[in-house]
Amino acid sequence: MPLTPAPSLMMDLRPCYEGYAGMAQETRLLFALFAGLDLGRFGALASGVHFTSRHPGCRQSGATPFDRVLAQTAAIIAQDTGRITWQAPLGMLPETLRRALFKPYLVLTEGRRQERLTLQIDPREFGDYLWTKLFEKSLPATDRALMARAQFYPTELGHEYARSLCMLPRVVQRRVASAAWDVFFSANVTPYRFAPGTASMVRYYDALPLLSPHTIGAPWMHSASHARILARNMADGASFYCDSEPVRDDLLRLFPQAEARVHTIPVVVSPTLYPDPQPDRALRTILTRRRSPATVHEAAPVPEVLPKLFMAVSTLEPRKNYLTLFRAFEIARAKTATPMQLLIIANPGWRSDAELTELSALVRDGAYHLSGVPSDELRVLYSMAHCVVAPSRAEGFDYSGVEAMACGTPVIASDIPVHRWVYGDAATYFDPYSANALAAMMARVADLAPDDGYMAEARERGHAQARLYTPAALAPRWEAAIQAACRRTPAR
Repeated sequence: MPLTPAPSLMMDLRPCYEGYAGMAQETRLLFALFAGLDLGRFGALASGVHFTSRHPGCRQSGATPFDRVLAQTAAIIAQDTGRITWQAPLGMLPETLRRALFKPYLVLTEGRRQERLTLQIDPREFGDYLWTKLFEKSLPATDRALMARAQFYPTELGHEYARSLCMLPRVVQRRVASAAWDVFFSANVTPYRFAPGTASMVRYYDALPLLSPHTIGAPWMHSASHARILARNMADGASFYCDSEPVRDDLLRLFPQAEARVHTIPVVVSPTLYPDPQPDRALRTILTRRRSPATVHEAAPVPEVLPKLFMAVSTLEPRKNYLTLFRAFEIARAKTATPMQLLIIANPGWRSDAELTELSALVRDGAYHLSGVPSDELRVLYSMAHCVVAPSRAEGFDYSGVEAMACGTPVIASDIPVHRWVYGDAATYFDPYSANALAAMMARVADLAPDDGYMAEARERGHAQARLYTPAALAPRWEAAIQAACRRTPAR
């Protein structure tokens, strides 16, 4: 159903260039989904660490084509290197003094300014950069044409610096010159304020910085920042779109007065995930090539005859409950004569020292720890695993189980509200605090043939469940949400 009248939508892609993988996978998938909607105009805010508005190419009048290309080049270099284009006189100071003075300088020079959105990164000139840096980790190459449907705007002030300004009085909170846009869609709580008449839509993944601070890194900073920005977004009248109903329940316990503005739309899962089994030699190649550098020095050779693989996919961090999974695997292996092994696809996250130590010992004993797996190989791994385990104690959604179901692989999951809501009756559940309960389940599943009645039924239920999260299934809900957000915002 087309949007009528067709609204204009600006999508914040943050964090574009931060961490291992840049923006969240769903942000890329939502970009592709929104690019396919009947929008009057579609924009993408690409946050970096630079100041662009000082460049002549950022002027709205009088700038030559050469000036504009140079301005884009400067913005891209700043984003790609993660270095600020320093302005005199601060740029002439020694590094240590410059760092000490930077935050006061930031407040004085940027605290009352706004993101003017006067510079665009042209996909015709810089398409290779936009695609490789922002989208190719999740989207197929056939989606490259979607970039031409968006207008890309680099930020003058990096997103993390805008978050820092939120910890100060509201008068210095970063503003966006959004008057030309009907909707601003944020890929998480947003540090920005918008012009009157621009509807604010916030994608909300979880309240873990507030409800599970013992599981996150730098908890004082993350919790305080999340709380401050969340409260401001609520006060500004933003509409929130949670990725699961349990997350919505969490948010409403904190802000019960906002019930009419807090909604649930589940996560979009990539349409490139489907059953794709390959010969064992292809699997052995992936297991060898994608060994994680964090544990590669511990790795045992890949055997000629592969055991049944129990696979888990996520970052290594406390709430993912890997230590329970590792203990359960060792107990389960003693319960069955069936050869079985762990396949862990994970990058080390915060507070992961204990998990990495245990995983290193398992890798020495034959387990597989992979990272940097491209999407086409991840599809093969999902398809050829005997089972996928989702062991988390806390989640907002948990991609791994749905991705496994899309590839035809049975799932066993921790019995937490989010998993029950996301996976329904398509998964088998265990107590996340009992290694013995998980071990008994893993041993039973290991003894089953892939075409056993239980395994076949689990695949069928999984396929049906995964179809709930395809772009085709969720696009109408996002269309309706955008229209509703426009209706709730007073006209300009």
